Amino acid sequence: MKKKLSIIGRGTAGSQAIIYFLHYCPDWEISWHFDPEIMPQSVGEGSTLSLPKNLFTCLDFNYQDLDLIDSTFKSGIYKSGWGNNQKDFLHQFPPPQVSLHFNAVALQNYIFEKVKDKVTIVTGNVDSNNIDSDFIMDCSGKPNNYDKFVKASHIPVNAAYITQCYWEYPRFQHTLTVARPYGWVFGIPLKNRCSIGYLYNKNINCEEDIKLDVQNIFNEYNLIPSKNTNSLKFENYYRRQNFEERIVYNGNASFFLEPLEATSIEFMNTIFRYSFDLWNNYIDLQTANTAYKKIITEIETVIMMHYFAGSIYDSEFWQYAQELGKDRIQNAIKYDHDFYVMLSKAMSHRNANMHPFDGDYGTWWTGAFSQNIYGLGIENLLSQIIKDI
Repeated sequence: MKKKLSIIGRGTAGSQAIIYFLHYCPDWEISWHFDPEIMPQSVGEGSTLSLPKNLFTCLDFNYQDLDLIDSTFKSGIYKSGWGNNQKDFLHQFPPPQVSLHFNAVALQNYIFEKVKDKVTIVTGNVDSNNIDSDFIMDCSGKPNNYDKFVKASHIPVNAAYITQCYWEYPRFQHTLTVARPYGWVFGIPLKNRCSIGYLYNKNINCEEDIKLDVQNIFNEYNLIPSKNTNSLKFENYYRRQNFEERIVYNGNASFFLEPLEATSIEFMNTIFRYSFDLWNNYIDLQTANTAYKKIITEIETVIMMHYFAGSIYDSEFWQYAQELGKDRIQNAIKYDHDFYVMLSKAMSHRNANMHPFDGDYGTWWTGAFSQNIYGLGIENLLSQIIKDI
C-alpha cells in the first residue's frame, strides 16, 4: 500500500516540502492542503546554496527561469559596520557556487504551477487532526501561542521595518547586512526592487527612530523608498518537540530565528531530510528531535557571534546586544564541544578556501567560520575566552 503524506501550507516552507517529497518519494500519495484566503508574504528573500540545488534537482530549474521568480544571483553576505576591524567584508560562497535572492510569492506561484497536476490539492481551513494520512508536514505558519516552544532568549532583535525600493536593475549581487545604531539593516536585491529591512528591538527603540535612521541607508545606496512598507513584531523561537508520531512541523510552524545569516531555507531542508529518514524508519523520534534541537541551537550561536563582535556604534542597543552575545559565546566555548572544535579549526586556517561543508556547524562550513572570525575581527577576543576557560 502506498504511503500517504499531507503537506499543510502554501508558503515558502510548504512549497519547498511539496517539491522535495514529490522528487524523493515518487511512489507516495501526496496531498497539499492550504487556505487560499491566506495571502503569502511578499517580502523578498535570500537563501543559501541548498535552494538552487533543490530547485534544479526537483524541478529542473535553470537560469532561464530566474526572471519568473524575480531572482538575482547571491554571491554572499556583505557586512558593513560590524565588529572590531572597522572594515566591511564579504562572507562569500566558495566559487563557482552561488545562491539566489528571490521574490517569495513569485517562487511559491512558480512551484504551484509546476506541481498542481501532480498532487491532490485540498483548499479551505485546515485542521491536521482531520487529515487522513500516514504522515503530515505542518507548514501552516506562525503559531497562535508559544506553549510548545522554546524562546531564543539571547537574540536581541524582535521587530522589523521593511521598505520596498524600486529600481530599473539590480546594483549588487550580494545580500547587504549593515550595522546601524538601533540594530542592523538587510538589503535584498531583486530584479525590479531592493527590499530594505531594519531589524531592531522594540523595547529599546521605537519605530519613529527606525524610520528616521533608515533614511541614511536610502541615501548611501541611492535608493528611492516607496510607500510599500511593512512593520513586523516577532518572537524568536523553536519547538520543544518538532517530530511527533505522525506530524512534523516546518517553516514558521516550527521555528523562527532572525534572518541575519539567511538560515531558514537551509534549516527547512534539514527538517525535510530528517523527516524522510524518520518516515522510512531509518531513524527514531528521539534521534530526529535531538538533531533538531542541536542544529537550531548551533544556528542561534552563529547569529550571536555577530552580536558578540559588536559594531561601530556604542548605543543602548549595541551595549545590550553585545552583552547577550558575550554570554552566549562564552557558554558555547565552555559547554559546546563542537563549537570549540570548529573555532579552533577555523582560527588555524585564516585562508577561507577550505572545502565547503567540511565540518558543518549549524548551517556554516569551516570556511564560513574562518571568514567571519577574521572579518568581524574577533580572533583575539575568542582566544582570550578560550585561554580564560
